[in-house]
Amino acid sequence: MSKIVKGSLGCLLIFLLNQGAVAGDAGKIRVVQIAPTVVDSVLSVSARFENLFSDKIVGTIQSGLPSIVQVEIKLVDARNKVVARRSLARTISYDIWNEVYTIQGDDSTAHVTTFQQVQALVTRLRNLAVTPVQKLTRAMPYRLELRVGIIPISARQAHKVSDWILNPNQTEESVASQDRSTGFKFTLSNLVSFFMGSNRSPRYVSNWFSSQRFRLEELP
Repeated sequence: MSKIVKGSLGCLLIFLLNQGAVAGDAGKIRVVQIAPTVVDSVLSVSARFENLFSDKIVGTIQSGLPSIVQVEIKLVDARNKVVARRSLARTISYDIWNEVYTIQGDDSTAHVTTFQQVQALVTRLRNLAVTPVQKLTRAMPYRLELRVGIIPISARQAHKVSDWILNPNQTEESVASQDRSTGFKFTLSNLVSFFMGSNRSPRYVSNWFSSQRFRLEELP
């Protein structure tokens, strides 16, 4: 393989999005970079987001009310069929007495003292596993689609949603039964409509953004 071809394949490490910024969308949440790669025989993705934290969201978090950031990922083949899905949810909360931010995900918890550190951790994905490559066809063109959003919620709702997100053995019915007394009935469909529903402000959820097409055999 020539150096020119190798160099062009190396460019696949970073995929600029097909959609460019449009006038009037300067303040809208956007996925601005998608980089697929293979890590330990697993197709993984790194990504970067912009405008995730509006002044209103920052003020809400710093008042002590948490917010949930959720990233949705789809792997689409050449026939436009979704062959894999992945989602990642993180709860951001702030202890106003100890002045510490906590970022809690399904397999990690981080404590930081500045909002700049929160942004550094939450506005990027680093090698998030999507699907094992053995389930895919090496010569098939694929593309990754990502959407990200942030929703400020009440402390009680955040506790219930975080319990469900962080406990894979929790059933929808058990969480819903726990919440009857609070009036907050949580199910998977509730979360989808709550987080992505048409009645939510579009400022809090990005559009779907897509990588360029790639083949597994071309990835590092």
